[in-house]
Amino acid sequence: MNKKYFIGIAVVVLAILGVMFFGNRSAVAPGASEGGTTEVGTTTTEYVPGVVSSIKKTVAPSAATMTKGGAYIVSYTTSGFNPVAITIKRGKSVHFVNNSNKAMRISAVDQNSQVFHELSQEQSVGRGGTYDFTFLTAGNWYYMNRNNSVDRGTIVVE
Repeated sequence: MNKKYFIGIAVVVLAILGVMFFGNRSAVAPGASEGGTTEVGTTTTEYVPGVVSSIKKTVAPSAATMTKGGAYIVSYTTSGFNPVAITIKRGKSVHFVNNSNKAMRISAVDQNSQVFHELSQEQSVGRGGTYDFTFLTAGNWYYMNRNNSVDRGTIVVE
């Protein structure tokens, strides 16, 4: 009777381990939803439910989009700013939108320049938060996320 008991337990344990190991084998990258796409710079990664690996393809850089009011939209994502660089006319505005789970606080890279010092968001904003800035001076405006200084971008004002 002891032998049958141990064999039964061994079969149950092996069955549980088999289900755990050979069960659902799909993999989705952290932060990505199944069956969707995640844009990373100029590479779009497509996640297919039930497939262990993902398919990567290179796409053209995204063009700047605008709000109904005529402001250019720059999105802050988990991989940084998108688009990273845009060219606008003097007097136009940029609408920065935080679409990441990180805090966003826009700031000029060169804090010593009087002109660039104007580009300075007072407070950090979370997901869904925005910051608007109107560029009145022509030149190359280099900016970053003050909370994550590796995330940078450029706005060329003509």
